[in-house]
Amino acid sequence: MSLWPASDPPPETNRAAFADVLSDDLERARAVLASVPRAPRVPSKGARRLVLAFAGPQRVVLYSCLFFLFAGWLSCAFLESHRTPGDLLLDLSSFEVPGVVDSVEVGMRSRRHAPVYCARFHAEDGGLVGRSCERGGSFHPGQRVVLESRGSQARIRGTTLSPIGRVGGLMLVFPLVGAVGVLLVLRANHRESRAARVGIPILARVTYFGAGKPVRKEGPPPTELRWSFIVRGERYEGRLSLDHASEFDFLPSRDVIVVLYDPAAPGINTVYVP
Repeated sequence: MSLWPASDPPPETNRAAFADVLSDDLERARAVLASVPRAPRVPSKGARRLVLAFAGPQRVVLYSCLFFLFAGWLSCAFLESHRTPGDLLLDLSSFEVPGVVDSVEVGMRSRRHAPVYCARFHAEDGGLVGRSCERGGSFHPGQRVVLESRGSQARIRGTTLSPIGRVGGLMLVFPLVGAVGVLLVLRANHRESRAARVGIPILARVTYFGAGKPVRKEGPPPTELRWSFIVRGERYEGRLSLDHASEFDFLPSRDVIVVLYDPAAPGINTVYVP
């Protein structure tokens, strides 16, 4: 018996799309459709493992983005890449004030290049203090210098705030790409989770089942499932990739399945896992 109340309209189906589906497969799919609990529902253990737990390629993408995020952040912290935007601002606009070098330290060493020297300084009027670097610099304590200043940013003329110069800004790309990737994966997983909990069930036609796009250099490609369905005259699609074809054994058939779509945005949908 269906778990949907009599007052609710039956889930929409696209009968023409299932004209060539075997009657046994269609009946199994309809039985699964009738057994879907009412929303809000608690996703099954299988749904949490296969759909909501960053399974298959989604997990690989998440781990890769996390690596870019944390490895890039550590590299940027070591190279002080976060100081590069200050250099760019000073390049755009600054005014000069006299200053004095307080101390000098070796910022970075390299076998192939001259070491980087960083000087700490203060403005003669006492209003600014800071630190800037230059490869092979010849600073010495007490040296009078010209400072380039903009707001709270200041550097010795001819130097940079970042020890590796303006190229350090390129390093910021790696944690930025990682952060954006993580946010996109989390957003996609959240949308799938919402569809699994409050989505409307509907029969969908399988449009592809087979090898997906490889995400690893070694090992077999993942198995990808794609489907389509029609809601209010509009066609929507969805897809799910898992590591192994056997993980799709929960499907009623390879031709017609049950999916759950967000009533506010049917483009957000996921396969129903009993």
